[in-house]
Amino acid sequence: MVKKPVTSKLPAPTSRPVGRPSSYTDEIADIICERMINGENFSQICGDAEMPSRAALYRWRAARPDFDARCARAREALADFLLDKIEAMADETTEANVHSQRLKISTAQWRAEKMAPRTLGPRVNTEITGGALINVQHTTVDVRLLTPEARDAFKQALLAARTIEHDPNEGQR
Repeated sequence: MVKKPVTSKLPAPTSRPVGRPSSYTDEIADIICERMINGENFSQICGDAEMPSRAALYRWRAARPDFDARCARAREALADFLLDKIEAMADETTEANVHSQRLKISTAQWRAEKMAPRTLGPRVNTEITGGALINVQHTTVDVRLLTPEARDAFKQALLAARTIEHDPNEGQR
């Protein structure tokens, strides 16, 4: 008895990608980043019916390094937006609302630090002194205690430090 060869019932492979097509467009990416710069977070943006889901945004960020980098820059701008909001909340604080404002300011400050830890997070200064002993000092700046002028000066110093940090000609001077 001769056996017949077993044939597969699977369809022939195609060159088409598997899965649902992405709805990513540069226009949607621009809108998302613009909205972040103007103070909205992913949850707020993705709450709109016209916008993709949070899961889609995270998939796009994983699949598209350029979009991920744009989101990171927009997130730093969102942190800067929060700093302006903190200043406005501080200006609106009265004796009657000081406790609730303190909570709101503290929360906004925490969020801003998490969104832009390089520029707004706690500063860690390392100083090496003496022979084999190492003395490490950590400095935390509470911007709530600064005057508006000092906050502005602090913000400008941080922005200047970030510019120096990214200057490609820094080592050539």
